[in-house]
Amino acid sequence: MKTFSLALALLCSLVAVRSQEPARLSIETSDGRVEQVEPIAVDGGNARYKAFVLGGEMTTTRKLSDLTPESAFAFELAVAKPTTSEACFEFAKKAAAMQLFQQAGAQARRAVELAKGAPDEATQVAAIRSWGADLVESVCKAAVARKDLAVAQRSLGLLTTRLADQRSEEQLAQLSASVEHLHFTAVAAAAADRKAKVDAKKHDDLEKKLKPIYDKVTQGDKLQTQGIAKSKNTGQSAKLCEQSIDAYKAAGKALQELGKQLVEDADLAKEARVLGSHIHDSGIRSALHVANMLTVQSDFKNAMDWTTRILAFDPSNLEAKAMRHTIEVAQAEASESWRWNWQVVGDSPRPRGGSRW
Repeated sequence: MKTFSLALALLCSLVAVRSQEPARLSIETSDGRVEQVEPIAVDGGNARYKAFVLGGEMTTTRKLSDLTPESAFAFELAVAKPTTSEACFEFAKKAAAMQLFQQAGAQARRAVELAKGAPDEATQVAAIRSWGADLVESVCKAAVARKDLAVAQRSLGLLTTRLADQRSEEQLAQLSASVEHLHFTAVAAAAADRKAKVDAKKHDDLEKKLKPIYDKVTQGDKLQTQGIAKSKNTGQSAKLCEQSIDAYKAAGKALQELGKQLVEDADLAKEARVLGSHIHDSGIRSALHVANMLTVQSDFKNAMDWTTRILAFDPSNLEAKAMRHTIEVAQAEASESWRWNWQVVGDSPRPRGGSRW
């Protein structure tokens, strides 16, 4: 699962006002070769384009299936140049079918923008948002089924912050519970594996020392899950996640103090690293949810405060950076950009293409 920053810029440029000069596009084949091309047409399953080599050019054709999914989608988009809400919505669906999550969100956002002022604007936007919620929920459920915790948590976060109005509180609670169960199953499996590598007496001693910390972490996890499930009530959701952060902070402080006391205990150090990582990641997740809820409420000042805190702990966090930009611009268009930005947090950049879930 990769995020390809160059293609994101490329896709954004395709929906901007362009000059009369033909646009060039970088495409990548499935075997890793890259070409600079000028798209001409899509004929059936074939891409026809001008290729540029050593200052010259030639018109050629290759199968779209020879390209990476990201490049194939970008090529079709460049040829079609969709200018209506309906056309962009169809491209959003096409991107989703190709498992190009970020591109699907970008085209859905464009469809919403182009629907503005139309006689049936409300109907069009409602259809797009309903589709978006269905898509994100299906991704979350599929991730839970294949035990992909990272994607399950990410897609749940998108649904509960960007499209929570499309689901009842009960539906959000059920989906949150399934992701929480997956999380605790993974934690229990990892703990059992570590236990098998430590003798029984040592393990019991570790458990006794770490139990108060585990209890605080469990409290934080449960509060976070409750907060996510309550996303339709943004104020209550933010409050619960703030309480979860307090629990994580208390756990982190206690873990730090215990580590000072037992600095030469290798087994404790190993357990502390795992626990510390969980506390950090979960705290960031709760803080992101709070910032998202505040953004939904248009409380940009406090959302920015939380975003700044997140970046202090995780300077490379992509969603926090995107949210900071949204808040700085503080315009309706930027808010829509945030709502449909389905970029996958934590992915490392790749030169070409787009992100997939």
